Amino acid sequence: MDRTQVLIVGAGPTGLTLACELARWGIDCRIVEQQSVPPSGSRGFALKPRTLDVLDDLGVAERVARESLDHTPIRFHLGAPLLFELRVPAAVPTPQRPHPNVLSLPQWRTEAILRDRLAELGGKVEFGSRLVAFTDTGDGVTAQLQGDGGTETIRSDYLVGADGGRSGVRRHLGLPFEGTTNDDARALLADVRVDGLSHPDAVHLWMAADGMLVIRPTPNPDTCQVVASLPADGRAPELEATSEALRQLVIQRTGRTDISLGEPSWLSVWRYNLRMVDRYRDGRVFLAGDAAHVHSPFGAYGMNTGIQDAYNLGWKLALTLRGADDALLDSYEAERLPIARTVLADSDQRFTTVATPPRLLRPVLRLFIKPVLTRAQHRDRADYPTYRAGPLSMQRGARRSIVRAGDPAPDGLLAGDVRLFDLFRGPHFTALTFTDRQHTPPAPDLVHAYAIASVAGKPHADSSVHVDTSGAIRRSYGARNGTLVVIRPDGYIGLVDHNPNPHTVKNYFDQIHIRPPVTRL
Repeated sequence: MDRTQVLIVGAGPTGLTLACELARWGIDCRIVEQQSVPPSGSRGFALKPRTLDVLDDLGVAERVARESLDHTPIRFHLGAPLLFELRVPAAVPTPQRPHPNVLSLPQWRTEAILRDRLAELGGKVEFGSRLVAFTDTGDGVTAQLQGDGGTETIRSDYLVGADGGRSGVRRHLGLPFEGTTNDDARALLADVRVDGLSHPDAVHLWMAADGMLVIRPTPNPDTCQVVASLPADGRAPELEATSEALRQLVIQRTGRTDISLGEPSWLSVWRYNLRMVDRYRDGRVFLAGDAAHVHSPFGAYGMNTGIQDAYNLGWKLALTLRGADDALLDSYEAERLPIARTVLADSDQRFTTVATPPRLLRPVLRLFIKPVLTRAQHRDRADYPTYRAGPLSMQRGARRSIVRAGDPAPDGLLAGDVRLFDLFRGPHFTALTFTDRQHTPPAPDLVHAYAIASVAGKPHADSSVHVDTSGAIRRSYGARNGTLVVIRPDGYIGLVDHNPNPHTVKNYFDQIHIRPPVTRL
């Protein structure tokens, strides 16, 4: 019987992010995918700023940025006429927020970049390997995998289901997937060449009496993603998912015959589902991404929420396997489940507002839709989920500040062009003391400690002392002289203490169930 520490089922963005994070911690894991080859469909597109921060820490943000589209204008049509073009100016990167804009990259390409990163870290995806069954024995999980070579039994400490909305892991656990399915809200999705658009670099959105049509560019100049809502006529999916059906919908929605489509390289039918589980953990088995929550594509939450699920879970699994109390793993559900509830509610509201506006409003769509889309773009840029009420967030001291425990830690530029994100990067906690002398960490291999001095005096021979020349970092963290900030491995602020003592970091670790000696490697 083969053995591994973590078995990940599903190799989409969620599973791949988790595998990369575990590999960085030196955790032995296997990631299996029942499909025999990587998917080719665009599916999700948007990568939000917080997700880009995650990809930055994993070392792939620059690769993603090189291949992505940015600041794509939206041209809104009502039939053939153009109602308006929406261009929201790009947000300017700052030392605190180096990734302030939403980037567009097809999901298949994001997955490919993450697979390459996993390979660099020594891992690989096992394609054509299907989970048949598993049993949680209390001290581990025994699973059966079916592949080309037959059935294999594998023993793992933990199993994570990242296997999508039809998750076999979730079904095997018998967890309810509560919510709604609207069979009348369906859409045809395709990757296809589109000719005849006067502005091929823009997203084109048509609203007709019988539904919507979206044509959006991809980084591949020969391919667009086309999304066409389907009429509620009860036809079987196999009758709808044809290239001819797609062409007819384009003609009907645009009122034009001069827009031509090639043969789709990928074609699928999407159905509206708004569902989630009521718990993310069952013993030694966890759910993440679409296996735990599915919703409408409005708000571009799917891929982003899954990546952030995995990033939250990864370091907690790693530390538990390195000796932390198992109770640390309970914080995964406590932090991520409320985020999913918020995401589902917002996604549903956006779908209802934009996809099905009341008929009485259609004559004033120019006034109605444009501000809605503008606000949505600004909200997506500011989509930084927080864990302020989470069990790992501790704020001590009466000082008020914009950034608090439970928030994503801002980046910043120190003297010598040193980024805070570079100090945070990697599998460890980071302790920042806003003085010229850092607190001694309880476990140096697990906590990297730095002092952030306000002014440059004599050159510091100690590489753990950095200078905040402008004071911008101190201001962004709301720090005063002596303030201690502990940043978690996933880039969130765990502790802010304005009056720390020599035992503050150790006491914080005790309270979150990490009691050294917990090893990193």
